[in-house]
Amino acid sequence: MEQKLARSVSIIGTSTLPQRYFDDPMYEGLSIYELWACACHQAMEDAGVKPRDVDKIVYSQMANYVTAGNVLGMVGTLEEWIGLAGKPIIHIEQACASGYIAFMEACNAVASGKCDIVLVAGIETPKHFNARNQPAHMIRPIAEYEEWWSPGRALFDTTYYRFDGVSDNLLTDEQARFYMKEYGVSEETIDDTYNAMSVNLRRNASRNPRAAERREFAEIAKENGFDDVMEYMRSEEHNRKITRFIRKRGSVLHNVAAGAIVVCSSDIAKKFSQKPIEVIDFASSSNTQRFPYCFHQMNVDVRDALYKDDIDPNELDLMITTVMTSGEQLDSAEVFGYLPEGKGYQYEIDGRTCFDGDKPINPHGGDLSFGHAFGASGINMLSEAILQMRGEAGDCQVQKDVQKCLVRGMGGGHTTVGIILEKK
Repeated sequence: MEQKLARSVSIIGTSTLPQRYFDDPMYEGLSIYELWACACHQAMEDAGVKPRDVDKIVYSQMANYVTAGNVLGMVGTLEEWIGLAGKPIIHIEQACASGYIAFMEACNAVASGKCDIVLVAGIETPKHFNARNQPAHMIRPIAEYEEWWSPGRALFDTTYYRFDGVSDNLLTDEQARFYMKEYGVSEETIDDTYNAMSVNLRRNASRNPRAAERREFAEIAKENGFDDVMEYMRSEEHNRKITRFIRKRGSVLHNVAAGAIVVCSSDIAKKFSQKPIEVIDFASSSNTQRFPYCFHQMNVDVRDALYKDDIDPNELDLMITTVMTSGEQLDSAEVFGYLPEGKGYQYEIDGRTCFDGDKPINPHGGDLSFGHAFGASGINMLSEAILQMRGEAGDCQVQKDVQKCLVRGMGGGHTTVGIILEKK
C-alpha cells in the first residue's frame, strides 16, 4: 500500500504492560504516575531511543481531573518522571478514543516534519480514584468513593434514539437492531453470535499473559455443570442479559492500564529498530446524533475516508477493533470489508475469528477479556497489533504472517477511528 502521509511515519517501539485491577498485589502502593512512567521507559527501551532523542510527548487520559485526585493536568510531573522535562507535551481527551487520537496526533507531528521522534503514552484508572488530599498511591475503589461518578453518564446522551440505561458498562443495543433489520437475522442467532464472540475472545485472552481475564469459558462452564459452553453462555443464571441483546460476558471489561508507543520518521527508523511498522493512513469521524444507528454510520464514514483506490480489504491479514459491547466487533468487521456483509455472524459462530482462524479479530482478547482502560485502551490495542505484526505475540500469535493490519477504535459513542499499518 502507498503511504498517504506527507512524510513517511514508522512505529519503532511499544510497551507490553499487563492489564490488571488495582486489587492485584503487583500494584500495591503503586501510583498512576509510576505506572505511566514504566510504560514510557519500556517503549523507549524497546525503540532504542533515549529521552533526549524524543522531540515531543502526546499524552492521553480520560477525565484525569476526576480520576487523578482533582489534578487538572499531571503532565509536568510525568515529564519529570521520564526525563523529558521541558519537552512539548499535549494532553488528548477524547473519551475511549483518546489513545487512538493521541497516536494520530503523534504521527501528524512527524509527518509534518516538525518532529522526528514522538512518544505517545496513555494512563487510565477507570474504576478507581485517588482519594482527595492524600498521596497519589492511595487508590480507592469507585464503590467506596463518596462522590460516585459514572463515566457512562458523562459520555452518553439519553435523548433521540439512545438506550436509556447507559451506565459504567457503556451499553447499547443498536448494532443488533441494525443487523436484524438489514439482514433478517433472528434474535436467537444474534444471541448465539454474541455468545460465541465472547467465548472466542476469552480463548484468545487465555493465551495472552497481558490479558486481565484468562480463564476460558469452556472451563468455567464445566465447573458449573455445563458440558456445552454455549448452553452456559445462554444461561440467565450465569450470563444474564443486561439489555435486550447484550449479556454480562458481552460487555466491556474495565481495568487499569498504561501504554506507550514511539513513532519516528521512516527514514531514520532502521537506525533504532530492525522491525519498524509503517503507518499507511488514518481517519476519524464524529456524528453522535446525526443518524439513527450512529455507531454503524461512523464506521461507514471512517471507511469511506480511509479506503483509497489502492486499499483492498481482502489484503488485510488482521483486524484489531474496539469491542465495548458484542455488536461492535461484528458491525465494524463487516463495514470495513474484513468479513462479508450480512454473513460475518457465521464466522464468529464457527470460531473463524479466533487467533488460529482464517479471519482473526482481536487475537489478544479484545475489550471483553483483554480489558479496556478508557484513555489508554487505544494505545494498548495498537501495541497488540504491533506485536502481532512483529511476530512477537506469543501463544496468541495468529497463524499467518501479518503484513497488513486494520486497527479500528471507538470512544464515548462520538468518535470512531481507523488506522492502517503495514510491515515493510
